[in-house]
Amino acid sequence: MEEHVTIGFAGHVDHGKTTLVRCLTGVDTDRKREEKLRGMSIEAGVAPLSLPSGRKAAVIDVPGHTDYLKNTIRGLNSVDVGVLVVAADDGVMPQTLEHLEILKFFNASSGFVVLSKIDLVDEETADMAELEIKDLLSGTFLEHQPVYRFSARRPEMAADILGAIDAAAGSLPAKKRNLSFRLWIDQVKSLAGHGTIVSGTVLSGSIRCNEMMELLPSGVKTRSRSLESHACPVTCAVAGQRVGINLHRVSLDHVRRGMCLTVPDAVVPAHMLNADIRVLKTAQRGIKNRQKVKIYIGTAMVNAMVVLMEAERIDPGKSGLVQLRLIKPVAALPQDAFVVVPLNLNTVIAGGRILEAPREKYRTAKSATILPGLSALSQSNLDAYIERVFAVARGNLITAKALSVKTGLALAPFERRINADVRKGELVYFKGLGAIRAAHLDDLKKQIESAVEAAFKKDPLKKNIALSEIADRLNWAVDAPLLKIAAEALCTENRLERYLGGYRDVHSETELDTHRQTLIALLLEYARTSELVPFSADTFWKSHQNEYDKGEVSQLLNYLNSRKKLARLNDNRFLSLEAVAKIKTRVACAIEDRGFITVSDCKDLLGYGRWGGTHVLDYLNDIGFTVRRENKHYLNHNGV
Repeated sequence: MEEHVTIGFAGHVDHGKTTLVRCLTGVDTDRKREEKLRGMSIEAGVAPLSLPSGRKAAVIDVPGHTDYLKNTIRGLNSVDVGVLVVAADDGVMPQTLEHLEILKFFNASSGFVVLSKIDLVDEETADMAELEIKDLLSGTFLEHQPVYRFSARRPEMAADILGAIDAAAGSLPAKKRNLSFRLWIDQVKSLAGHGTIVSGTVLSGSIRCNEMMELLPSGVKTRSRSLESHACPVTCAVAGQRVGINLHRVSLDHVRRGMCLTVPDAVVPAHMLNADIRVLKTAQRGIKNRQKVKIYIGTAMVNAMVVLMEAERIDPGKSGLVQLRLIKPVAALPQDAFVVVPLNLNTVIAGGRILEAPREKYRTAKSATILPGLSALSQSNLDAYIERVFAVARGNLITAKALSVKTGLALAPFERRINADVRKGELVYFKGLGAIRAAHLDDLKKQIESAVEAAFKKDPLKKNIALSEIADRLNWAVDAPLLKIAAEALCTENRLERYLGGYRDVHSETELDTHRQTLIALLLEYARTSELVPFSADTFWKSHQNEYDKGEVSQLLNYLNSRKKLARLNDNRFLSLEAVAKIKTRVACAIEDRGFITVSDCKDLLGYGRWGGTHVLDYLNDIGFTVRRENKHYLNHNGV
């Protein structure tokens, strides 16, 4: 599969970037009339470049003038190899430094410096300029990289630069082709007969013709009618490749530079981003808490407020954790880089990396919970981060995949750490659902037991307690799957019992008041004296001349049934357990003698006919004592 890379040519205005690109590619990237008139780049120009190794490269020539800083930042957002161009007659200039910082913030992986216009200076001046450049590069990703000299008057010098680009491209890490497709839009146009075409560099994944896509943050669904790369039709575009996409049924009015194309539902645009930030040493005032700035992420630019998490100010040259509160949502993901520009100045003052997209605003009161995890992420300390996640995740199950998505980091290290902790017994893992600390699971089970006990203490006549009611009684929010797992574990351990779709505590006896205890004694006695004849709450109520509340009688009968002290038939009539035992004996003897019985046999066996016999026989079938075939009842030798 072809390897695609993006080469960014950066540097101060009029230092020869566009001329060098033209020598390498044969393309003049200054296409606009105004660019020709002013003799400078205004937009980031793009040109294809075939490298000696066969790799395909997209060359980005960014503006060097500070007035067009936004186009410079957008142009450098997806650069793999940074080529910093410095004119020998000018030396290091303000935009030289600024462009170098932008490349650093956007994580350019490799690169080198070109000392241009050497035909305008003598050898000694060129040597001095080179020394100045090497001093500038100390501590950057370009430190120890060679400085190539170039003059437009000697085009053959471009050969060494082309070879250096190829070598730098060969040392790059593999592209993220296994992730979902994502592309920041940096160009938008409309062609007659084709419609809207957007362009950009594929950040991750791949895209084919006629695949569904989502335009963010608007959420408009579309598909790729056709693809082209550097004006050549292609059937597929992959991570690192420059591509133009013809959008199906999307008007030019609904697309703008800075929007993002993704696979549907792969990215949720965020209004808030937790991040680590580094303020440049050259920044005049640093960043103060709640300062309003412009944030560049990909090709998106959005105003935001910077909420500092650890101090009231981050001074020049210092770093810190912040929450970026955006004025409008951006389709950003963890590990995306960003650059910060003041609202009223065209200069870069800071940049950093997104750590996560939180669901709520940062509050100082929650710093003890939030900061340790963010600090671990900022320091790339995955062990500490995972430890912190499980320490605070008391009410939900955590998966390695969820942590990978949340942080934008590779899946494998999360899997290894979680598996190791499961083997040590520190975590408990539930297949397909995730893991939780063993101690947290034990605490949750104790809480559930206490919640059930408290519910029955408050209302001793409850039949059961539903999971939703248990959830309301817990000290912290618990996800439904974890709550179900914990309740079922308690049943397995014989500490709870499933009953009528809910749960109850089978061990604790609730204490009833004297009145109810007296009434229960009367009900049990009435059941005993009724012998084999089923009775209802109404029957008892009438027999005691309406002395008791019928609703309370019904509640207590159901309570006695739930405590396995009475048997309830499906017509809501009751029998004592002794009566059930006698009925079983009589029915068993009759079936052994005749082979089966029917409802018509109940008159002789039980003393009553169809009105009561039907429900008694149904009860015996329900408990598995007998089995019914058509209208005949047989002993169930496989049952109770």
